[in-house]
Amino acid sequence: MTLPVPQGGNAALAQADPSARTLFIGLNWEWPATVPPVDIDASVFLLDTAGVVRDDRDFVFYNQETDASGAVYRLSAAELDPAHDRDGFVVTLPALSDDVQRLAFCLSLDATGAGDATFGALSWVQARVVNRDSGWELLHYRSGGELGAETALVVAELYRHREGWKFRAVGQGFAGGLRALAARFGVLVADEESPSANVAATEEEAFTAPALTLDKDTTESETASGPKRRRRRTLQDVLTAQVEEIKTRYRAIQPLLKRALADNPNESQSRLLLDRILQDVLGYALSEIKTEQKIQGRAADYVLALNGIDVLVIEAKRLGAPLRDKQIFQATSYAAYSGIRWALLTNVVNWQLYRVATEDKVEADLVFALDLQEGLDGDSAYRLMLLSKAGIARCELLEKLWRKKVVLSPESLIAAILNEEVLNKIRAVLLRERGYPLTNQEIQEAIERELLR
Repeated sequence: MTLPVPQGGNAALAQADPSARTLFIGLNWEWPATVPPVDIDASVFLLDTAGVVRDDRDFVFYNQETDASGAVYRLSAAELDPAHDRDGFVVTLPALSDDVQRLAFCLSLDATGAGDATFGALSWVQARVVNRDSGWELLHYRSGGELGAETALVVAELYRHREGWKFRAVGQGFAGGLRALAARFGVLVADEESPSANVAATEEEAFTAPALTLDKDTTESETASGPKRRRRRTLQDVLTAQVEEIKTRYRAIQPLLKRALADNPNESQSRLLLDRILQDVLGYALSEIKTEQKIQGRAADYVLALNGIDVLVIEAKRLGAPLRDKQIFQATSYAAYSGIRWALLTNVVNWQLYRVATEDKVEADLVFALDLQEGLDGDSAYRLMLLSKAGIARCELLEKLWRKKVVLSPESLIAAILNEEVLNKIRAVLLRERGYPLTNQEIQEAIERELLR
């Protein structure tokens, strides 16, 4: 059930849904039919205890669509449901740095086409909080025409409160548009009129800290004096960098694996090697790796935790030992009783990730399998990255991979092919192309007999 939040009010996220970890913050608005619409841009600022950004990478908007960690990113128009949202951002709470105390979700009128338009012309502005994993709308705020001459607006905030997060319906407007809003939160931006925009930069400065610009449709461009504009940073940029980091870290440990395989180590030595991979390759701190955990008679070799929340159960076997489906039972049983979604079976070089479901009965679906003996190609490095501390923190990426596997399973594809709507299409095509009328039943029987046997 959606909890409405009035302007100025707040609500604890745990009260709405204690299980929510990855959120979608959807923003929407309505222009009256009598008012010519103006483009509105959405943005979010990641703020510290002082209420300002730590650096310009904490400003997510149309020219920089994710923060540096990938914990916050803007959804593309194609990923939005236009019936509910015109813009919006995904926020993975466990992946946020402890330095980030507040996230401000904002709207601003497009400076190039706004003219004399203000937010006062809008019928309403709204923000809603959705559990990204379940799709349930948790919290909802809609303004009631309180706006006036503002051209920028802080619609809502997420902020830390004790051990959790709260949502606040703000609805506070500002003059000066996005530039004034960015300045308020400590972001330094440049445009073509800015004296710093055309100053020649050293190679190091150009690579590490290109100036942000609010100009739209700006890709990487250069002037005679050097780089001028910053190419928008997307979630894919962040993920690509993290995959390359995983490859680099793994190359350092791969010789140890090869020597260990030749020495045929025992289970204790295998655990030491797995510990190295969890820490040196996947980035977990020692305090985040719990061993020999027990709950209600179930045992787990390892449990990985982020921010005090258990996120992954590991069943570990001796290096190179054969892996069998029944061996995952202990880990999935522990996961089911602990409310953990992910379980891993590994013999250090072979990794099998399972998604644990407990709706009707405990089930474990294989999501993917990895073999680390021959090094990492692009796909295996990406999947290993998903098991890293940074990847597990953005658990929706694993959920997306699992859902894709389910959708493309033989059962799902067969059900889609034999759907009445698809059979109607096939019947129409066969009639048009072959000139022979068939019934849906005849087509279904032929598909089952000739293609699905």
